[in-house]
Amino acid sequence: MKFIHYLVKITGVMAMTSVVIAGSFLAYDFARYRDAFPPQTYIGRIEVSNLKQNEAVSKLKSFPVSAVFTNLITLESDNQRFSFAPENLGVFISYKDTVKNAFQLTHKDNYTVELKDRLVKGVVYAPLLLGVDEDSLRAMLETVADEVRSSPKDASIIFYEETGGYNIEPEDLGREINIKKSIDQFKTYLYRGKNTIPLKIEYELPLVTEKELREHPPVHRLSAYTTYYGKHDSPNRIHNIKLVASWIDGTLLMPGDTFSVVETLGDVSKERGYKPAYVILKGELVPLLGGGSCQIATTLYNSVVRADLKVLQRRNHSFYFNIYPLGMDAGVYPGQIDFKFRNDTNYPILIKSIATNRRLSFRLYGTPIKKKVEVSNPSVFGLTDSGYQPASLKYVIDRDIPFKTLVNIKVYDEKGTVLKEETVSSFYKLYGEKDNVPIRGPEPR
Repeated sequence: MKFIHYLVKITGVMAMTSVVIAGSFLAYDFARYRDAFPPQTYIGRIEVSNLKQNEAVSKLKSFPVSAVFTNLITLESDNQRFSFAPENLGVFISYKDTVKNAFQLTHKDNYTVELKDRLVKGVVYAPLLLGVDEDSLRAMLETVADEVRSSPKDASIIFYEETGGYNIEPEDLGREINIKKSIDQFKTYLYRGKNTIPLKIEYELPLVTEKELREHPPVHRLSAYTTYYGKHDSPNRIHNIKLVASWIDGTLLMPGDTFSVVETLGDVSKERGYKPAYVILKGELVPLLGGGSCQIATTLYNSVVRADLKVLQRRNHSFYFNIYPLGMDAGVYPGQIDFKFRNDTNYPILIKSIATNRRLSFRLYGTPIKKKVEVSNPSVFGLTDSGYQPASLKYVIDRDIPFKTLVNIKVYDEKGTVLKEETVSSFYKLYGEKDNVPIRGPEPR
């Protein structure tokens, strides 16, 4: 009995001691953490345990934003990624509001509830209240925009005429960052605590898509035409022809597209590789940069006619040169004369060219059109006192008289029915191979 009585007494003492200890702990905890952050409290990545609010503010301010929030913020654009320290993007922390919010998160009006939450949760991570300086962010986004910006790239086709094989390269979208929308999205993601933020990109569609080319690959020859150089053509003239032909080779025209020889010639300058050769200017042969481009226009014109494409602009030379098809030549002089045509079919057209030291060829490829184009021999008419009268080419050349030609063009369908017919008129003052043609200065050789 004495033992039992002793045991009860000991148990009672221990219980009283436990109550005293628990009470002391609660009193200490209440006193210690009522105005300070409890153990295992973090704001962002910084521990603020045992600190009062003003102390927590001071501690957070002692670190750079990248140490408190995240080392890097990554901006994403398709397959491009750009990473910056938050400070470089104008990100800042609202320290007082952040600490105040964290304190409210860890402190309740009911201390018992607060202690229970603390014991259950263990470590507490309080969020950061972030802001951004828009001017700093905009400046950085404008730098990124230079890296992201791209022009749309059309799909293209590489055609191997020797084998008939071809390869289609896919298109690429044009890209431009929308700065205003990207700033808005940046703030939205930032306020959610995200450190990977997609940029707002605006896309520009290309004019030519891979799908269009695969549906109707321009690999069927529609027409071909070749002209040869004159016996006395200068190396400069041949050089210019080769230069421009190389630019035209591989040109792709989608339905409705227009081709202009003058636009292709561009800035006729030494810097672009042009050399001086004869051109017709005000009734004289004058050595100027770019001479020879008329052979480009003439050869291409004859290919276009035989492919039954829409000719928009064409004018013959004032002199007739026998290296060109009579009545079917085309002059070119930037600012005055151009040769233009349009792809008026429903399918892509591919222009292929080759220029050697002897000849120039153009071939046009597209989708089979089941048409036949017939170009007649030219009819010649010499100018007399009674007007234009039928004559031979030899007759008008021997007499040095102006003359005109008429060429009839017919287009037939697969059954032989005439679909359309037109007459091409050309007017010439002189025959360019005669020695009475005015020449202003020698052609460089």
